[in-house]
Amino acid sequence: MEAENPPTIVESRRCRTDKNLVAFIIERGMRLIEPMERHVLFWISIKSNDYAWWMYENYDGQRVCNWLKHPLNLHSNNSKNRLMEQLNQLIAYCEPNSYVLKVAYLGRALMAYESKEDFYCMYNIWDAEEIDAILNFPNESAKREFDELYDRAHSRRLGNRYPSPYNDRSNCINYVVCNNSPRYGRYLHGKWNVMKGNLVLRELPFVRLLLSGDRWMRCHHCLIYAPLVLIPCRGCSIMLYCSKSCRDRAKQEYHSFECPIIFMLLSQYTPIEVLALRSTICAYKKFYEMPGVLENFIRSVCMSEKWVHQYCTPNGRYKNPEDAYGKVYQLATNRSRLTREKLTTDGLRGVALAKLLVRANNIPTSNVELLAELTVRHMHILRVNALVLHCSVDDPAKDCFDDRSVPYALALVTTGSMFNHSCTPNVDYSLSTDGTIEFRANRNIPWGKQMRINYR
Repeated sequence: MEAENPPTIVESRRCRTDKNLVAFIIERGMRLIEPMERHVLFWISIKSNDYAWWMYENYDGQRVCNWLKHPLNLHSNNSKNRLMEQLNQLIAYCEPNSYVLKVAYLGRALMAYESKEDFYCMYNIWDAEEIDAILNFPNESAKREFDELYDRAHSRRLGNRYPSPYNDRSNCINYVVCNNSPRYGRYLHGKWNVMKGNLVLRELPFVRLLLSGDRWMRCHHCLIYAPLVLIPCRGCSIMLYCSKSCRDRAKQEYHSFECPIIFMLLSQYTPIEVLALRSTICAYKKFYEMPGVLENFIRSVCMSEKWVHQYCTPNGRYKNPEDAYGKVYQLATNRSRLTREKLTTDGLRGVALAKLLVRANNIPTSNVELLAELTVRHMHILRVNALVLHCSVDDPAKDCFDDRSVPYALALVTTGSMFNHSCTPNVDYSLSTDGTIEFRANRNIPWGKQMRINYR
């Protein structure tokens, strides 16, 4: 392996752009040296049946087997949440098509039935039946018991929440206009007078990232709270999804490139850096993995001024990859306010992420410079434009932002990022049950008045 030089502070005049910064770092063979201790869990990317049995015993997994004979009896929300989290851990790390995995699915079906989530109950029984067409219980009475449970859930009616995200892209709506002014820069105002509580924008995130606190309780793609129905990625045990459609979308958009290195990303890089690399993967895949086309687009089309008006259409309504990614690339950055030391660190980490991605996916090494450049730019964009989603401590399924809320995810939207920041905003945002970000007025807003949000 060729030796690399220790990092130095880049020359500010030489590296005013991300392209020059990355080229300088690669040319000098610089690498990042940090005295740090990383806690990398050795089992994090391994589906091990031995580990599953260890978790089964140490996390009260025997209760799952007892549920086959006794009704579920959980008195507090805390105990329910704890058991749901343990069951999802067990499902994530079980050996595929194993008896332990079947028992875990059926235990979660019982929890879903007790919570009156009938569709989730049936969904888990379907997953158990998919493992083995004939459920191999110790006796026929157990099989009959779950057949009866399925019938009761079906008869009682479907639950209100569905595990599959809403597929109709017409659900992305926009009642705001993007303008540009010397005083405010790009900003949003309503198309007409907006009343308190009215929806002004609904948009699909371009990329999103679930933070570690809720990784066992929410879908890692659409971010909805669905602990009773999560299924793991087939390749890694880290990403959990509320449905097969979300799992397939994540794989198609970015996770097929992330999967081999996801445990390294989550353990050695910050959420902003992981989300920046995910944005780079999405851009790379949107252009059909043709970096020549992507680079030409960045150097020419993205430099035009037409993108101010493009922000009037929310993400989710575009079929053209140039229109979808062009708005992301043109978002504001904080690059001009960064010190040379910070720029150096961003460049070094961007190059390290690009090299990691190239090695893990057999991408031509000639693409390292372009991927690193995009990753560094995405870092700068995300620090300014990423939305921080919060949920209630008492009720994790409730999106809110107050003294008793905690962050659970980061999301990057396009039109929604045109809202300027204010500590006293007139628009609030939250995650909807279909995976879109909703922006609603929290007071009456007359026509022409600028709309602002709190980026938290």
